[in-house]
Amino acid sequence: YPCKTPSGAFTYIFFGTSKDVTVGPTSIMSSLVASTANGNVYYAICLSFVAGVYMVILGMLEFGWVMWLLSYPTLSGFTSAAAIRIAASELGDLFGISDWDSDFVDVVYDCFTKYNQIRWTDTVMGFTCLLILLLLWLLQKLSAAKGLEELQTQGQTWRFYVWRTLWYVGLMRNIIVVVGASIVAYALYIDDTHPFYIVGKIQAGLPGFSFIVFKTFETQWSSLLIDGLIIALIGLLEGLVIAQSFSKKNKYEINQSQEMVALGMCNIFGSFLWSYPVTGSFSRSSVNSESGVRTQFGGFWTGLLVVLCLLFLTSLFYFIPLAALAAVIIFAVIFMINFCIPIEMWKSRKMGTVSWVVSFTAVLLLGIEYGICVAVVFDLILVIAANLHPTIHVHDMGDGIILVEVDSGLNYLSINFVRTKVEEALYWERKRFLFSHSSSVLAIVIDCSKLSELDITALENLKCLWEDCKSEGVILLTVGLLYEYQEDLEAIGVIIPNFNDSTEAVASAKREVNISLAIRNRMESRIQPSYRTFDDVTPMSGGDKAAPAVEGPDNTNDNQTEEDDYQSTHS
Repeated sequence: YPCKTPSGAFTYIFFGTSKDVTVGPTSIMSSLVASTANGNVYYAICLSFVAGVYMVILGMLEFGWVMWLLSYPTLSGFTSAAAIRIAASELGDLFGISDWDSDFVDVVYDCFTKYNQIRWTDTVMGFTCLLILLLLWLLQKLSAAKGLEELQTQGQTWRFYVWRTLWYVGLMRNIIVVVGASIVAYALYIDDTHPFYIVGKIQAGLPGFSFIVFKTFETQWSSLLIDGLIIALIGLLEGLVIAQSFSKKNKYEINQSQEMVALGMCNIFGSFLWSYPVTGSFSRSSVNSESGVRTQFGGFWTGLLVVLCLLFLTSLFYFIPLAALAAVIIFAVIFMINFCIPIEMWKSRKMGTVSWVVSFTAVLLLGIEYGICVAVVFDLILVIAANLHPTIHVHDMGDGIILVEVDSGLNYLSINFVRTKVEEALYWERKRFLFSHSSSVLAIVIDCSKLSELDITALENLKCLWEDCKSEGVILLTVGLLYEYQEDLEAIGVIIPNFNDSTEAVASAKREVNISLAIRNRMESRIQPSYRTFDDVTPMSGGDKAAPAVEGPDNTNDNQTEEDDYQSTHS
């Protein structure tokens, strides 16, 4: 019914933002609906309505930012893997094998177990169509280049119009191949026998308008709300990823939130025309893209052609060979496969290649929905790992001064790592930190000029670090700390001098260290406390009297004064 209901094509014109996306049934959505509906047609139709409402709500709430979780390597790996899966699923029709699986793992198994079922007639037809498609594609590229050259050098001459006509011929390669293959199949139809597997009979007519969804929702609303949410999330994931892939390929922008609304409206309107849930189709969108569609209005002609064919031309589709349709789909998706991207990323960012491999492998083996979920989770793990260990540079500035540069924000993920590095610099002897000029750490300067955030966990850890430095007698300074962060620190009782420039902060730290050392040296030179030992007193035996003390200068008062000064200074 979704194939016989072009409401998605017409609805997407007014709400969609991608010129290439074609809305319709997909294998994943069909299998999900089949497993949840359990043969209940009315339940499947109502699922379309409920899932569409969910999609519209998420789109109006601007949940399109979810697509920002897809990095470029992940999206590129997904595109290549999805193209391979689509092409592999069409190999059965290309070789004339009737019971061919669509899952990639099963396809690999079928290649080793069903090769004896290959029909030479379908194989010849399929590869002939592929060859014709390739030649017409080359004709389109050549005529475009020659026509542009002729226009720039000679103007709109007769040769320019010849090349222009040839360009249109190359552009219409899909319909040329399908019509030509149908004519050949009809010509070889002898004695009610078909040399090829063909489309066969298609029921004519369009489904009627119905409000059956409301009756079903009244009786099964609890299960519909849960199943509809799952269908909506899977449909949005598949549709948005496909739209994002083609926007990157053809270099234009889309609005993810508006795409959610568009898919939701397609499902809502389709539910009134007996359609089960639909979403963006990768194979049909690939054909749309390779056909040179310029705007979303291309969906109007697609829908109009479907309506006319279902009403008047279903008999003409009877002889279309399945091998020709498989060739069209394979040729459309084959250009989406690109193994040069991971090789280029390996030269600059090796982790990008790892993300590409994870996304490619997961989508290829697990399917589009589950594979993209695995790829997104892997990307999030990489982001968390990068925040757990931000880039930190520790410099020995001499005179016991350490400069710590933090290149990212301080949050609950990264602050513990930063604090550990600063404490390692503080207790460098124990942590085996080797500095070329410093014998001990007397001041720490933290460069905060690149900080983008400072959450409450980071503030508490900075407070602990400030208290540690205070107890150790180490000067703590900051550079480039934003005024709002200074206010946050003051609110929790932490006052750290802040400077605009690291050079200024280091110079100030050196002055403070020199003053502190001068005071310490002065006090150590003045203070010489006297200590009594056991030799100062002669042990006395039983009735003996103590020996008289040796006469000399009376230093008792002086020593007492120095001891008092020493104790008062250290207190």
